[in-house]
Amino acid sequence: MKKGVLIFFIFFLYSLNCFPQLKIGVALPLMSNSSDNEEKKLGEQMLKGIKDALEEYNASNPTKNVSIKIEDTKRDQSVTLDAFNKLASDSNLITILGPVFSSELVNNAGAALFHKIPIVTPTATLNFLAQKYEFVFQLNPTYDIRGRLMAKFAMNELGMKNFVILSENNYGKNFADSFSDEVSRNNGIILSTEYYSNDSFDMIEQLNKIKSKIIENDKFIDFGNLDKSQVEKLKNARLEFSNIDSLIDARLIVSIYKLFGKEADNKLSSLKVSPAVTFDRTKSIIPGNTDAIYIPISNYSEISKVISQYFTENIILPVLGTSDWNNEKALNENKMYIKELYFESDFYLKDKPINDFINMSEADIKNYYFGYDGMKLLLDKISEGNITRLSLNEALENVSNYKAIHNIVTIKDRTNRHMSVMLFKNGILIKTGEYEY
Repeated sequence: MKKGVLIFFIFFLYSLNCFPQLKIGVALPLMSNSSDNEEKKLGEQMLKGIKDALEEYNASNPTKNVSIKIEDTKRDQSVTLDAFNKLASDSNLITILGPVFSSELVNNAGAALFHKIPIVTPTATLNFLAQKYEFVFQLNPTYDIRGRLMAKFAMNELGMKNFVILSENNYGKNFADSFSDEVSRNNGIILSTEYYSNDSFDMIEQLNKIKSKIIENDKFIDFGNLDKSQVEKLKNARLEFSNIDSLIDARLIVSIYKLFGKEADNKLSSLKVSPAVTFDRTKSIIPGNTDAIYIPISNYSEISKVISQYFTENIILPVLGTSDWNNEKALNENKMYIKELYFESDFYLKDKPINDFINMSEADIKNYYFGYDGMKLLLDKISEGNITRLSLNEALENVSNYKAIHNIVTIKDRTNRHMSVMLFKNGILIKTGEYEY
């Protein structure tokens, strides 16, 4: 059969519906029941990304057209379950992209196994949803993975061992518990953990407790209160950190372990210099036995409140954070308080041309790409020949190092384990690398 005749025959079969058109269900909080346009923005931006990815795919694959069937979850559990059942009843529909919120999925995840249809949430981060329920996939790493990945990064990449934690007491606690457990599993130490409420502005009490615990587990030289002989002895010693004159000029209080490393006690003994017994705790303190403070916040709007109060306590430690710190506008507004900040991130677009995002907020940009990249992943797997629910489910279970625009996806236990780690220092935000837990 000639090629032209074969192509005509294929299109003829399509017209007779011999090759049913594949469908992807989309379950988003479009909030059609709300008059608040702000409530609708998240679903609208995500849907725009989904439609753009679909349009690109269909333009490149005219003989393998895919369509979408959209349901509004209205951010309601019962409505979401109805949406799952309605979508899954269509035999030509092989997967569902959505929902967005963990609260929409947590009591409805069993629908995926019941219908034997992959339900792929681009953003839900509640722990172990996908791991517990077959056919459910989480493209955004869970709280547990995020906390553990950050602990692993700090210990393996930065050589840290001892930590203190200041955490928001509800949402943030999800991260703090996993971070703490991962540190302990790897023979590190959590010296102190304090919690604050996100509706309370004042966290001085918690910070004072943390500061006391840091000081209690360290020894310091008070460079604002040295006599001449002590200065000379220290000048003749080889310091691992800074130089004597700069420390004296700044009148800093510095850990002996920051100055001389693990052998600091022996070194000071040989120099016949004793650590300070008492000192002014309002001065700037540079610990050496505590390596960093982990601060999981509940929202980027907390950045200013948390980091300004931490700064006033004069504890000079690197800050480790969660992806909620990933708001460049908020970071730049508070850069005078931030010496060194590392945080895990499910989103990195720094290399994209800025013109792509004109008139879009950071939140809108993120929601657009959560939708676009989630849809593109499904379409790419379909283009590989996975055109049934079961084959697509198996393909998703084996996704590894899939390079989406805003992140990388590596699926284990049906959950993405891959994240970037960002560094904000000297007012500049950079990506340190890609990491997997």
